[in-house]
Amino acid sequence: MNPNCNTQPTKASKPPKDGWGPRGVPDCYYTSRVLNSTGHYVRFIKKLRAIEEDTRIGLENFKSRAKDNECIEFFSRCDRRNLINKVAYRVEYCLQGYQDDVAVKRQKLKELLRVEEEMNLHKLVEQVQSGYELMWKEKVDRLAYLLAKRKKEHEDLYNDTHLSKCAHVQPCIRKIQAKEAEEIQLYQMREKQMRKLAENEMDKLWHEVMMKETEALAARMEYDVINRYRRDLEAKEYTIAQIESKRVQRAKEQEMLMQEFLKMKAKFEEDNRKAEEEELRLKNERYELGQQKLDMIRERKETVAKLQADADVVNRTWDSLATQGLADEKAKLERRRQKERDLDECNFKMVEMKNRIAQTKFNSDPLILQEGQRRQDAVDMERCQRRLRAKKANKANQAAILQQSKEKREAVQEKEEAKARDEYNRQVKKQLDQLVKHKQLTDAQARKLHQNDLVKQIEYNKILKERAKEEWLNENKKCQIAMKEYQEEIKKMLSRPFYSDQVHPFMKQMASGIKMREPCPCCGPDYCYHRPPPEQEEK
Repeated sequence: MNPNCNTQPTKASKPPKDGWGPRGVPDCYYTSRVLNSTGHYVRFIKKLRAIEEDTRIGLENFKSRAKDNECIEFFSRCDRRNLINKVAYRVEYCLQGYQDDVAVKRQKLKELLRVEEEMNLHKLVEQVQSGYELMWKEKVDRLAYLLAKRKKEHEDLYNDTHLSKCAHVQPCIRKIQAKEAEEIQLYQMREKQMRKLAENEMDKLWHEVMMKETEALAARMEYDVINRYRRDLEAKEYTIAQIESKRVQRAKEQEMLMQEFLKMKAKFEEDNRKAEEEELRLKNERYELGQQKLDMIRERKETVAKLQADADVVNRTWDSLATQGLADEKAKLERRRQKERDLDECNFKMVEMKNRIAQTKFNSDPLILQEGQRRQDAVDMERCQRRLRAKKANKANQAAILQQSKEKREAVQEKEEAKARDEYNRQVKKQLDQLVKHKQLTDAQARKLHQNDLVKQIEYNKILKERAKEEWLNENKKCQIAMKEYQEEIKKMLSRPFYSDQVHPFMKQMASGIKMREPCPCCGPDYCYHRPPPEQEEK
């Protein structure tokens, strides 16, 4: 045996994993040179991977939106009190702006509808003028004729044989019946699920509506509390101002009374001073009058003594005329001596009399002074009583005048306060009536618009669900067609004979039979698993 001879079969070269494939298409180099349907499988796998990637991206977007919504709800809950405080001040402006926006949008919609109606009229006129409607009617009649002809031919062909007796039709009938039953069951399940979703959606919508109404009511209540607190503050400030004004008025009245008291006190002191001056003047006058009386008494006594002395001298003179010379001299001398003695005696008597008069005056002065003091006290007492009566009368008159002026001011102030209170109550009642009417009108409009929006949203959701259902059915149908084609290709490949002992591992797996495992809800996605309906994806 030749040692260089190799009796072992040569190993086949490994097919490349990338590069240009045998069919001239890049990135499509198939590992099996026998399978012709591997491209369908690759496309199917790519499509399933793309669908799975879209589903994953949709779920991630849904999760991110849910997380964003949770964050927004959290911050909105945190800012709720601030929002309510802002809403209380901006509710009137927002309502006015909302009405203006609604009017502008309504006008725009009217304009758009008018333009659309004009366009439709123009199109209709053009179609009628161009004979489009006649052509379309002719086509419809032709199609109806062809359909009737085809139906008649079909009935003539299968008129004698019943479908249940056709052996080649029985599998199709069974399959169609099973498919119809499955579709009916799926339709019932989806209808039930959609009904539940619609009920949940309606519950959510009504819950949102109730929450919004509750927030609006809370905002209105807080706004009323703010207004009530503001009115209480205004009333408190008004009360404080009234108390301050009364205090100032009372201080002014006290100051006026003090000034009046000072004036009356000054007047009383002036009267006392004048009374003391008058009393001193009267006392001086009485003293001068007593001095004058004493002078008159003294002058009178001197005059009487002088007259008596002159009479005595005359008598002695007439008695001594009868005597002679010495006797006359002696008589003259004797008379002179006698006269001196008489004069001394008279002077002594005058001194005694003077002393006696002084003693009498001294003894009688206290009585006179006491009587004068008594009379003066009586006059002073009467004057004081008259002054006290006048003072009391003045005080009573002043108090009556002050009380009357105070009552007049209080009456005027009460009238003004009652008038202001009535005006304030009238304005508050008017504003409350306007607010109630405005709230009723806005609530009715908002309720009507919200109901219309809900109806439109429900219709739009129905349309979206129908579209999603149609897309899902189309995708499922395409997937079933692709799967059928793939199964047919697999069957064809399995029915072919093998011309080589070297079998590819992929072919061994195909020959042994592919077992599709049931999908597990807790496992990852399987590329051979059909895409679930849109309702299940949303769930």
